[in-house]
Amino acid sequence: MRAHPLKRMAARTAAAAMVAGGLILGFAGIPALAATPPGGTYTVLGDSYSAGSGGGMEAGPCLQSPNGYGSDFAAANGLSMTNLACYGATISQVSALQVPLVPPTTRLVTLTVGANDVGAGQVAAACLLGTPETCQGAIAGAQAKLALLPGQVSALTQTIRAQVPQAQVLFMGYPHLLEPANMAALGYPPAEVAAAVAVNAAVDQLNAVLAQSVQRSGAGFVPVAGLFDGHGFPSPDSWLVSPFVSLPLAFHPTAEGYASGYAAALQGVQLSPPLYAEVWR
Repeated sequence: MRAHPLKRMAARTAAAAMVAGGLILGFAGIPALAATPPGGTYTVLGDSYSAGSGGGMEAGPCLQSPNGYGSDFAAANGLSMTNLACYGATISQVSALQVPLVPPTTRLVTLTVGANDVGAGQVAAACLLGTPETCQGAIAGAQAKLALLPGQVSALTQTIRAQVPQAQVLFMGYPHLLEPANMAALGYPPAEVAAAVAVNAAVDQLNAVLAQSVQRSGAGFVPVAGLFDGHGFPSPDSWLVSPFVSLPLAFHPTAEGYASGYAAALQGVQLSPPLYAEVWR
């Protein structure tokens, strides 16, 4: 019997290379950030979903792309933007290595962070490549780590506010990676469809905890999962990098995903009046 495409992909790549930026395995260390331009009214922090990884023309050890959501949002609103986000960053790495570099003129900070801290990459790998038992075990491990997120998010928010007390801080959510209904229609085995449902449910749980934690810390949360619905993998109009095309960036948003998903979600946010007066005019 011929192996299913998803299993063939699994056989030729490590699980860590298969899952997405906000859902990748965190690094023990983090590459040195590339030099960034001084000044600016808008600063992007966080992991690879904020670095723009997957958008094309990635450069440097942090795999930053000029086609990330930060670039789209800055261009649409005439803002000067500094991107400090880095592929693989955890909350502690953002706090220690990125926040100290935030320009003092920053009035808006956006970031994606948290998935690496809870081991979302392990969940995706275990559920897509392993057995139902390994999937449930990975989810249980991630749920235990979720309990630590509120304190970590609060501490990070305080660190950002200490650096730029005048800035509005917006955490961005994560999208679903997979389209279980499409998988079923294409003849994927029921076990793989069930695994896709479990992965998406884990993302939902992460987003829910992040949203509650962020709001309690006094920052804002911007969900994106709804805009990505119908554009996961597999889909005729996917906004995610295909796992069959570019394994290091597999399941990261494409340039279209960043523009029509992340930047569009951010564009719809009602920013505070002081920020509007100082930045958007």
